Amino acid sequence: EREKGAFTVTLYQFDIQGAFLCAPIDREIYLKLPPGYEPPPGKTAKLLRRLYGLKQAPSAFNSLFEAWLLRYGFTAIGGDRVTFLLSRGTSVVLLSIYVDDGLAATNDEKLYRQFLAD
Repeated sequence: EREKGAFTVTLYQFDIQGAFLCAPIDREIYLKLPPGYEPPPGKTAKLLRRLYGLKQAPSAFNSLFEAWLLRYGFTAIGGDRVTFLLSRGTSVVLLSIYVDDGLAATNDEKLYRQFLAD
């Protein structure tokens, strides 16, 4: 027998493909090209998007994703800013994000699928 207020949830694990490529670069970063690739004289290689190897990539993506979640209607839970709750009436979606991996718990698959589509 369930306790009053308890409900059943479904868990989903997900990976955010190309996550670090989404975050804009907030400073100029120039690359040293590998051997065999020489830029034209007087030219350099400037990075236009973040890459997985950059130290700042995870935090930049997390800031971008957090801002999107908050605009979507999620609320941050706790001080670590990795767990978020979306509540629509009796329906909930609970997300926990670590770098570009996530875990979701929901009692309304339709609301979760709508979130994924958006």
